[in-house]
Amino acid sequence: MKNLRNATAVSEIVGEIILLAIAVTTISVIYTQVLSTPGPADTTIATITGKMEDGRPVFTLQRGESLDLDTRILLTVGGCEQWEFFQSDFANHEWNIGERIVIPLGNVWGIQIEATIIDTKTNSIVFKGVIQEGLTTYRKGGIWHFDEPIWIGVPDEVKDSSKNNNHGIAVGGAKIINGNLQPLNVMVNNSGFFDGYMDTVRVKSAWTLNITKTITIEAWMNPQIPEFISDIVGVSGTFGYTPYIIHVIGDIFAIISEDFQKGALLSTVQIDPEGMVSYRQNVTLGKSTGSNICQPKVVQMTEKIYVVSFVDNKYYVNLQCFNISANGSIQNNSELAYTEKSSTNQPNRASLQKITNNLVAIAYWTPTNGGILKTISVSSAGKLTDTGKMIQYDDISSGDKSREPFLIHVSGNLYALAYRGPADHGILKTYAIASNGTITYTGKMVEFETIIGYEPCLVHVSGNVFAVAYRNHLNYGIVKTFRVLSDGTIVLTGSSMAFENTLYAYNPHIIHGEETMYIIAYSTGSTTQSSAAGYIITVDIDSNGVINPMGSRLQFEVPDGITCHYPVIINVAEELYAISYTGPKAHTGYLITILIGPHGRGIYKGDAYQLFANMTMVEGYINNVYVRYYNDSIGLYWHHYALTYDGLSIRLYMDGVLVNETSYPYHRILLTKSPLYFGRFYCGFIDEIAIYDKALTQEQIATHFMNPGMSETITVITIKT
Repeated sequence: MKNLRNATAVSEIVGEIILLAIAVTTISVIYTQVLSTPGPADTTIATITGKMEDGRPVFTLQRGESLDLDTRILLTVGGCEQWEFFQSDFANHEWNIGERIVIPLGNVWGIQIEATIIDTKTNSIVFKGVIQEGLTTYRKGGIWHFDEPIWIGVPDEVKDSSKNNNHGIAVGGAKIINGNLQPLNVMVNNSGFFDGYMDTVRVKSAWTLNITKTITIEAWMNPQIPEFISDIVGVSGTFGYTPYIIHVIGDIFAIISEDFQKGALLSTVQIDPEGMVSYRQNVTLGKSTGSNICQPKVVQMTEKIYVVSFVDNKYYVNLQCFNISANGSIQNNSELAYTEKSSTNQPNRASLQKITNNLVAIAYWTPTNGGILKTISVSSAGKLTDTGKMIQYDDISSGDKSREPFLIHVSGNLYALAYRGPADHGILKTYAIASNGTITYTGKMVEFETIIGYEPCLVHVSGNVFAVAYRNHLNYGIVKTFRVLSDGTIVLTGSSMAFENTLYAYNPHIIHGEETMYIIAYSTGSTTQSSAAGYIITVDIDSNGVINPMGSRLQFEVPDGITCHYPVIINVAEELYAISYTGPKAHTGYLITILIGPHGRGIYKGDAYQLFANMTMVEGYINNVYVRYYNDSIGLYWHHYALTYDGLSIRLYMDGVLVNETSYPYHRILLTKSPLYFGRFYCGFIDEIAIYDKALTQEQIATHFMNPGMSETITVITIKT
């Protein structure tokens, strides 16, 4: 910190404000300021630029002094709403030159944003200005009457009558019910019908929907019996056997599978935020010899380059490289095959692990040579070249016992490998893999299962803590945690839990969901059993490796049948996941989308707020703090529901009567970029939705119940600055 009190010359502080002339639009402004406060106290000299990027305030420290963790960032949004942030909200260190702070305000495009940044240590203002000129709005919220004559899936067709212009689009089959034709299925004029799954009205996130202090959500709802009971939200397409899915970019995903001609098939698909899937391109890679022998796998190397592996018709492990573009188009680059023959009747799904942008490692097994770990060079043009570097991770002949390797990055050049040993024990080893492809065994090994450890799958938990999910000698599903030290030493934490001990758990696939939630997808039988069903279960794992009680398991299935083999699960967006697996039809794989976790439903905006009803219950939440009311007479009838938050309590009303409340004092409602949804995962009719940025009184809510269609006036004052 520069101390001006000891200066021998006349104290002078130069203030400079540079307004950058280039802006994204006429209402988007970039400011650069050098500010300090004159006086006898210490001052801070810093140059900070402020601008809007993708509708979010962004500040960059250009030059001058670093700013402490308690540096305050004050924002005034729309001329009335004030927010306060600290540097410690975004990092655990000082704000250094060249570093950016991005404020997660949600979509505030077109809204006036004023900013002041204060160095708390010296009480100096180091930035002050309007970083986006625009509109100031007096009230937030919206009113949707659902009185349109028809919904056809075009933008802004579901009208907001509040003048906040929070119009929506109907997707997934949501439809208008005409009150003249179905008078019992509407409250006022027309209503909307939703099937309980992907039918929804989606309203883009906006500043006038990110209500943070007090709120009311109200609507008329008439819940119906959903067609299905499970949490499946849609059957989205078919592929081949043993499909394996990975994310490409944006909403594009790649799936490698075994097609109906027993060859490897690479497909790209688009999965939108509602879980709807559309095909992009299919490319056939080569032939295999029989069902479940191909066992393809895919890994991403760079933004566009991908490496796939599969067992070809010579029983060789075949590697191919592809370019996959952001629109899902596929282009083949090169091919490489290893001539050690795989088993003719046992699966040999290789484990691929990116080492660098130009180096990939592959672990697989052969009946005669045991387990093999190799590295392959991948050029920037997509050419595959064997580095000549190889190690046998288990040199005992395998025979027909699959090694089932799974390779995962630990840290630096350290990697962990889990596999089924020659005596069927579950084994963990660590290896150092250098950037030139050299592989070195650390000499560190433990048995994570001393009896039988089938089909191990690894996932990173936190720091040096990892988890392994596998099938034991009773065919039950087990999850354990372990630590990997910097020298490769493996230490079991001692925490273990059976995630499935009533049915069987074949080919478990574990991934991280959110926070401490981990998700395991598995099948209840072998590939010869058509009765094998697919399940998912959530497991709670702390950062120290302690495994806590789990959620209940959920079965997923398609209308063609329950059969499920080789499930692979991946996160798509928030609580939306996709599962690829071998299904009930011959040579057919399936891709489904499913919600996992405490997801929003009915009328909701992310984790911020929700109002929902079904046949026996109505619930709402603020910041995922729930309030519920149970009543067996709710379903098949129209009721008026309202949820309010006044900054002290969350209150739930039914037909103008307070039915439940919970204390929740002095909280801000969460900001979220998630859209506002109507009807998603709700089955039935909805009419007259209104959202206000104030908590209505019970008297006001009762008046709305007695007068269907009545709503509060949302006064909107817009001032162009």
